[in-house]
Amino acid sequence: MKKSFGQNLLVNNFFLEKIISAVNLKPDDIVVEIGSGSGLLTVLMAKQVKKVFAVEVERDILKKLKYNTNQNKLTNIEIIENSFLKIDLAGLSDTPFKVIGNIPYNLTSKILIKLFGEPGSPAGHLKYLKDIFLMVQLEVAERLAAQPDTKAYSPLTILVQYFSDPAILFKVPQTAFMPAPKVESAFVHLKVKPNLQNIDDPVLLKKVIKTAFQQRRKKIINSLEKLYSSKELITQRLKELNLDHNLRAENLNFEDFLRISDSL
Repeated sequence: MKKSFGQNLLVNNFFLEKIISAVNLKPDDIVVEIGSGSGLLTVLMAKQVKKVFAVEVERDILKKLKYNTNQNKLTNIEIIENSFLKIDLAGLSDTPFKVIGNIPYNLTSKILIKLFGEPGSPAGHLKYLKDIFLMVQLEVAERLAAQPDTKAYSPLTILVQYFSDPAILFKVPQTAFMPAPKVESAFVHLKVKPNLQNIDDPVLLKKVIKTAFQQRRKKIINSLEKLYSSKELITQRLKELNLDHNLRAENLNFEDFLRISDSL
């Protein structure tokens, strides 16, 4: 296996079956699987759904994936030999679909942006995407589901929670994978929100969030000085919004950041 892809294949039958139970598959479901690997999960899903688009880029693993598909005589699996980051999801399905994947952990942020888009500029396929189930690094899973006032709360938290309601379903030990990763993993569910909050100036909002978290222990009034040299203006805006100027980035939820951005 090429190390550059960062793939750790899930080979433990107990956790494969646990995933199948968690994703609640239906006979008419269409599934896009990120990183199909040798096809162990692919085959289990294909036996329960209408169609599986199996996305895999690593050539050596592709041979095993094709072999397992042929051995099980499954005709509802379409193998896509490409990087998930390069495929056109909107071109795969114009009906609701699920995304399920054991993703390369070093590409987590890029994959999430591919799936969701950016606040103010959602991905075109998002209207069809209802549920996302991903195997991610446990530390990242905790960030996705984090709440304000916690150490795990981050800009990634805000991005994911703008688009979805995340939940950690269960943890998965290193021993369930081949080769074993150096970190503990978790299987997460991102329930895509049907209606997204309107954002007047997404570029400014992104700047406000990024600037606030660059020095997360700084008071928001001090961190935002990088954007606006007038502390007096920032103080006035925070007062108008009934936000304490002693608050820090980790104390603010998405709506707070949006209100600050709109007021500035």
